[in-house]
Amino acid sequence: MDGLRLRMSIHPYCGKYGLSTAALRVHDLLNYTTIDPMVQRKLSGGQLRKIANYLQERELDHVFFGPVTLSLRDVSALAKVDDHLVLAHGAKLSILDGQHRILALGYTNEQMLKESRKYEREVKRLKVKCRQHPDDASLREELEQTEGLLANLESRRLDLLESELTVQLYIGLSEEEEKQLFGDINSKVQLVSKELGHSYDGSDPLNLVLQQVADHNELLKTAGIERRNNLTAYNKNFTCFSWLYAVASFLFSGKMQPSYELTRRIRHDQTTHVELLHQFLNGVLPHMPEQPGLAKYLSSSRVIQESIALYAHEHLLQGSNYNPSWTKCLEALRHVDWTHDNAVLAERLGVLDNGKINLVHEKSLRKHAIVVEYLKELSLVTA
Repeated sequence: MDGLRLRMSIHPYCGKYGLSTAALRVHDLLNYTTIDPMVQRKLSGGQLRKIANYLQERELDHVFFGPVTLSLRDVSALAKVDDHLVLAHGAKLSILDGQHRILALGYTNEQMLKESRKYEREVKRLKVKCRQHPDDASLREELEQTEGLLANLESRRLDLLESELTVQLYIGLSEEEEKQLFGDINSKVQLVSKELGHSYDGSDPLNLVLQQVADHNELLKTAGIERRNNLTAYNKNFTCFSWLYAVASFLFSGKMQPSYELTRRIRHDQTTHVELLHQFLNGVLPHMPEQPGLAKYLSSSRVIQESIALYAHEHLLQGSNYNPSWTKCLEALRHVDWTHDNAVLAERLGVLDNGKINLVHEKSLRKHAIVVEYLKELSLVTA
């Protein structure tokens, strides 16, 4: 019988439904699942791209995702054959939870396939060139490299399709019951703290840099880094992983979020970036108050921490190479008044009703530019 072979047991659920757990290959998930817009929420393009980027940049052999929840309304599409079950060819499993993960897998497969086709055309072109110029060693070398890239890409793509995801399959639910289950699954979702994501996620090379620095930088450990929860006004830690992630990105690239180019550079030379972040923290923290995470000090502000990194970024490079004396710019911090009585920043940034300087974080980076300009003026005093 044609269709999808399923090795699973079906357990009774609420007296009249079936429930089963199985492992399905990504290839089969893409072919046998569908999205019912009457049941699912609107697709988020941003979420889809984030997952697709993770899949394309991962260095693991297989995909590790949480279980996806599917539903089979038409029970007649499932038949028992010998020691296994078969889902009829053309039958579809409705996605109740996991649509972004499944669609991102399909999107990533398509992108890798397009890239493979591009390399295949290049291989054909180079083979023709090699026949025309049989004595050209550089052409032969280029052909070998391109064939190697093609083979590696296809291997990764096929490995992706052969990866297995855990599936929780409900059998016999109606559309209304699927809506109810979807609501039950998503109505009380407890989101994972960003700090845990940065602390545990090794697929992003910048996270690996942060993890090493957080584990070994003595000044940072003394100042305090929050590893599990977001920082609040009552938390005395100097920073947290999500703040440090932005600080490192500003330091290395001058931008709040790391670019693909920065990610590639870190992957190529992680040790250098670990050392640069150590140098930055060792140059900054000695000039701050003894407990820089206390709310009464400007040093506890995310805007201030990111602005210092943005200021340092302008001194980090000399052309395309790293400036060996870049940390001298941090001497300007000696002249900073770290209290909310800082008259210069109070005038330029404004003061809140509670008397503190307005350091509320803004994505426009307007306040960052003001603080960077202030630090530049202090650097002239130092010089």
